[in-house]
Amino acid sequence: MRTTEIELVTYSIEDKKDQNENYYQVATTNFSEETEDGLPATTVDISEQCTGRFIRIDTDDSLLFTTLEDQEELDVHEAGQLLRATSWKPLKSPADKDWIKIKQTEEEEWLDSLKVPKEWLASDTSSVNLLSNPSSPVKSKVNPSKSDQPEKSEGGRSGWFLLSNHRQGLARGVAMTLNRNVSSFTSYIDLEPPSDTKDPVMDTLPDLLPGEMVISQADRVCVYSTHAGGMTSGQTGALFVTTLKLSFKLHVEKDAPRSNKLLGDTDITLSSIQAVYEILGDTGEKRKKLPLGSNVSNKIDGIFVLCKNFRFLRFSFKFAGVDTGRNITNALLHHSRPKKNELLFAFEHSLNENLHNQYGTVWEDVRRESECPNMRVSRANDTWQVSISLPQQFVVPAHVTDEALSLVSGLCLGTRPPVWVWGNKVGGAVFIQPTLNVSPSPSVDHMFEDFYRTKKRVTIDVDQSFPSHTQLEDSFISVLELHCMDGEKEAEEKDKSYFSSLESTGWLTSVGSALRLAGQVADQMTIGKTVVLREGEGRSSSILIASLAQLLVCEDFRTRAGFEGLIQSNWVSLGFQFSKSHTLSNLSSKMSNLNPTFLLFLDCVHQMSLQFPSKLEFLPQYLMDVWDTTLLPVFDTFIFDSEHDRAVARSSPEIPLQLHSAWDWVKQFSSPQIEKWDNPLYGVPLRPPRSSSMEPSDLSMIMERQVHPTFPESKKFLPASGEIINLSVWYQLFHRSVPFLSTTNTWTEKLTDLRREAKASVTTMMNTTKRPGVNHKNNHNIPHPQETR
Repeated sequence: MRTTEIELVTYSIEDKKDQNENYYQVATTNFSEETEDGLPATTVDISEQCTGRFIRIDTDDSLLFTTLEDQEELDVHEAGQLLRATSWKPLKSPADKDWIKIKQTEEEEWLDSLKVPKEWLASDTSSVNLLSNPSSPVKSKVNPSKSDQPEKSEGGRSGWFLLSNHRQGLARGVAMTLNRNVSSFTSYIDLEPPSDTKDPVMDTLPDLLPGEMVISQADRVCVYSTHAGGMTSGQTGALFVTTLKLSFKLHVEKDAPRSNKLLGDTDITLSSIQAVYEILGDTGEKRKKLPLGSNVSNKIDGIFVLCKNFRFLRFSFKFAGVDTGRNITNALLHHSRPKKNELLFAFEHSLNENLHNQYGTVWEDVRRESECPNMRVSRANDTWQVSISLPQQFVVPAHVTDEALSLVSGLCLGTRPPVWVWGNKVGGAVFIQPTLNVSPSPSVDHMFEDFYRTKKRVTIDVDQSFPSHTQLEDSFISVLELHCMDGEKEAEEKDKSYFSSLESTGWLTSVGSALRLAGQVADQMTIGKTVVLREGEGRSSSILIASLAQLLVCEDFRTRAGFEGLIQSNWVSLGFQFSKSHTLSNLSSKMSNLNPTFLLFLDCVHQMSLQFPSKLEFLPQYLMDVWDTTLLPVFDTFIFDSEHDRAVARSSPEIPLQLHSAWDWVKQFSSPQIEKWDNPLYGVPLRPPRSSSMEPSDLSMIMERQVHPTFPESKKFLPASGEIINLSVWYQLFHRSVPFLSTTNTWTEKLTDLRREAKASVTTMMNTTKRPGVNHKNNHNIPHPQETR
């Protein structure tokens, strides 16, 4: 006999008034694990026979156990049904007898499409059993009786239903998408006046990922954009708010290929939304910022959605339904900032691929590749007993014991000891050290001197030399609002004082400060000194400076693979707070602003690519895609504040996280798109050297010619400039959503294609020509053995 388990789910709906005397309903649903005394147990095995009562289960499409019959023995069941003995009471639930005729809200349509119990929906009466409704997906043969009626509660109603075990995961997932607790939730549903008109059937459907669900939808929505010359054009389509994104689908789809496999060109993830504005007035020039997490009750004619990645969209609901604008807006305000990380989409989906963790940082490999002497990998934090913000393994000086490490960690904020980040074979190294949480004293100084044991130590106080987090947050908001402009009139107003406004934001000043500090660190490292970056808990600006210094010093980090490894080791492994800094979730009642430290790092790398066009393997477009990916909660790479949080989520007994790395780019982009990230100027074979213009090349066929040795450059790292005059505004990112300011890339793309062809030709010729003592990959000279002694 097949065993089927069921679970009791109780609910209650109360009618209340708000302070404005507006009616609303409070619907509360509790799973049986939180029921009161006297109710059945959490799960009931109904495989055991129980005389006199049988339950009829629709196994085809029913979410509920639908029929209860009193009979002496089992009859022949119908196709698609399963009979089981049980002592449960009959199923009864409140429903509107005219439910099929009234207008459904967006939430009702969504839940109805998922075949979720109608007990979760608003209803005005409870006299008729929902199971007898012909429009319901549940089949039934129940004969109502007085004993079958659901219990009444003061000012509302209550009842219960049974949930099959194989559908519990779906029901709990629905509860989570509504930002409520896993075991219970409360929903606030405005009372809608009855209407005889039905909502039109949506002909346009969204593109959904596995596990993605629609929260709210609206048809006949217009999206507007302003082009050069002041002309504003609009396109009509359907707008959807899902558990992952805000998606706009045109009624007439374009044939152009999508730039991203996971997102359409008019899709924006909920995690990337910075602010939502209500558009006011007939001309739409006035905007009112709506607080995230709030609720609007008035009619919404249009909204302006501003994103953290400098994208924005403007929608009009004038041709849509009466309440569609309000429903869409409330869904955005409610779901853009979930209350906890476990409500992000990464916990709800699966890409149906083999899981792996090949992109995790192995600090032993990092230490070995750096060739830095006198360092070792400590495993004192295997169970996070030292600090939960550090990885289980990290690098410290070889003479430091685990006991001494624990003592030093107690002196620093966050109980984080100083950790090694990078070094070189001449003894130069970079450490990140948190500030002290104790008063300075000679004994404390002696402990740190014993920790480093070097007289070549240079300490840089990052908190004093670099802008604070609050300054960076204000700077980012100012830059975002300065460059996201919706029309030419607004652009003309901002253009009058653009450079003074740009200077007042302080963004380029922060970029310059980061590059200058990184240059100082790189200079000290190359001469064998130990540089200590001291800052807060050592999880933000110090990581930024150390990462830039590594890019300046080591060529390996300027490749795409090396750059991704650098982000994985320094930012992800050492505990940069991606979720908190990028406001992916809001754990407190106070809304916080985005901390743009990681975006500042990407802009600094963008400046390096402009100052040294042939030194980075990738183009700036790659950096933009990295920034977009940090705001895409499909992958686990950028949604946690520490490796500890990732490990906890991965081992969760209720909803274990499936790991999908953001560095697996084929999940987002096609191979031709990935190839376009490659910089054709990087690694171009050099022209064979000549000692003078009068002498022939060493490739010439002159016998017994002595090759003159080439001398190394005086600078052993890239001398990146942090002066404002040498910095450029990242218009490619900042103006990405401003059509009338975006420049055409036709000639740039043609030039890039020509460079790729030229590089391929030169590389082919160099590979077919053999020269002693030369690396044929890039024609760099290999030092003579006598020079290395």
